[in-house]
Amino acid sequence: MSKRVTMDIDGAGVVMVTSAPQERVDRVVKQANDMVSLVKSKDRSLSSNMAYRYAMVYLSDQIVELREVLESSGEGLSDGSSLELKKEIAKLKEDILQWEARTAQLQELLLEKNQQIQELKSLR
Repeated sequence: MSKRVTMDIDGAGVVMVTSAPQERVDRVVKQANDMVSLVKSKDRSLSSNMAYRYAMVYLSDQIVELREVLESSGEGLSDGSSLELKKEIAKLKEDILQWEARTAQLQELLLEKNQQIQELKSLR
């Protein structure tokens, strides 16, 4: 049976519906927080950019899973539960937009750093 799990990732509360055991949920939260830490570290490399992209894909998957729960809402979900799930979907969409904005900022920073590296190499 699926359950709603709230995770704190980079200060944002992310809610997902899953039937995974708690150990798996804890492992996913740790991986997501590790990725965010990687992005925030001094090494803002392409791998850091990919970490943000992974997080965005992960959030998108959660929206799809919530939609599937909503579509099967005729199987016992009340209107209140359905409305609550719709709010969760809206929140996840907002989270994705925030991740996309962060990714764009990271890409700009990466481009700037690469240009600086090229300038330093040309000075040699």
